[in-house]
Amino acid sequence: MTRQRRPWLVLAGCFVVSLGGNAYAIAPASVAPLLGDAFGVATTDAGLAISATVAGTVLLQIPGGLLLDRYDSRRLLGAATGLFVLLAAVALVPSGFVGFLAGRFLAGTASGFGFIVATSIVGQVFPADRQGLATSLFVVSAPAGFVVGQAASPLVAATFGWQAVFLAYPLVAVAGFGLFALVSTGPLRNDRRLSVGEFVAALRNRPVLVLSAASFAWYLLYIFLNSWLPTYARDVLALPLASAGALTALVPLTGIVARPVGGWLSDRIDRSRPVIVASLVGAVPGFAVILDAGTLVAYALALLAAGLLLQLSSGVFFVYVQQLASEGTEGTSLTVFTSISFSGIIVSPALGGWLIETVSWTGTFAVYAALGVGGAGLVLLLDG
Repeated sequence: MTRQRRPWLVLAGCFVVSLGGNAYAIAPASVAPLLGDAFGVATTDAGLAISATVAGTVLLQIPGGLLLDRYDSRRLLGAATGLFVLLAAVALVPSGFVGFLAGRFLAGTASGFGFIVATSIVGQVFPADRQGLATSLFVVSAPAGFVVGQAASPLVAATFGWQAVFLAYPLVAVAGFGLFALVSTGPLRNDRRLSVGEFVAALRNRPVLVLSAASFAWYLLYIFLNSWLPTYARDVLALPLASAGALTALVPLTGIVARPVGGWLSDRIDRSRPVIVASLVGAVPGFAVILDAGTLVAYALALLAAGLLLQLSSGVFFVYVQQLASEGTEGTSLTVFTSISFSGIIVSPALGGWLIETVSWTGTFAVYAALGVGGAGLVLLLDG
C-alpha cells in the first residue's frame, strides 16, 4: 500500500462523502409534510423513507467486504459515490411512494457501502498511533450529517422544491470524493487479495462477532435516546414537543466532542477495550438520572452526561474491529461488524416502543441499561 502524503486531507474528503450520505438518510424527517402532500400519504408514513435508506445501508455490507479486501479502495469509493448519485436521482423518477421508497433503499446500499470504504481508507492512511483519533473524527460525520440534514432540508425545499433536497446531499458526497481524489496518491488495498476461503473464515471470526454484538447493544442505546426521549419528555415531563426535541438534540451534538475525545484517549493509552467498556458502563447511570430528574436542568444535564459518555466509544469500535481481524481480512471484518451493529438502528425504535407499551417507562430504561452492561461484558471477553 502506498503511504498517503496528506492523510488529514484524505480524512476531510472521506468525512464530506459520509456527511452527504447521512444527511440524505435523515432528510425526510424535516420535510415529511411535503412528502406527504407530494405522494398523498400520511405524514407519519413519510418516515418510512428514513427506514428504507437505513435498511439499504445494511444490505451489501458483507459482500462489499470481499471487494474491500481485493480491490483498490479509491476506485471503490468512486463507484459507491457515483452509484449513490445515480440511484438517488432514480428515486425521484415519478413512480409513486413505493417507487420512491425502493429508490431510497437502493441509494442507501450505495451510501452505506461508501461509508464503510471511507472508514477503511481512514484506517489505512493513518499510522497506528493516530488511528483512534482519526477514525473517531471521521465518524463525527454521522451526527454532523444528521444536523445538516435536519437544518438545511427545509431551506433547500423552500427555495428549490422538495425534490432538490434528495439531490443536494448526494452532490455533497460528490464534492467530498472530488477532494479525496485530488489529495489521494497511489492504490489503497491489501498487499494480497483475499481468497474466497479466507473470506468465509473471516465471517466466522469469533472476536469480531463478539465485538459486533457489543456494538449492536451500543446502537440500541444510542438510537433509543434519539428516538424515544422526545416522547418521554412530552408525556412524562410535560414539555412542549418542540422543547423536548430541542433537548434531545443534545445527544447527537455531544458526539461532535465525545467521539474524537474517545479516539484520542484510546491512542493515548494505546488500547481500545477499556474505552469501550468505560463508555458503555459509564452511560448507564445517566439512564437512571433521566428517570429521576426533578427539574429541567437536571434532565438536560443527564442527557448531556449520557450522550457524552456513550459516544466516547463510537469511533473506537471501528478501530478495535480491525485490530481483531486476521491479517488481510480487515475490510471483510469491518463489514461483518457494521452489518450486525447497524441492525440496532432498525431494531431499537420498535423494541423501545414495544417495551414502553407493554411494561413501563421505568422498565424500558432498565432493559436498555442492562443491554449497556451486557455489551460491556461482551467486550471484557476479548483481548486487549
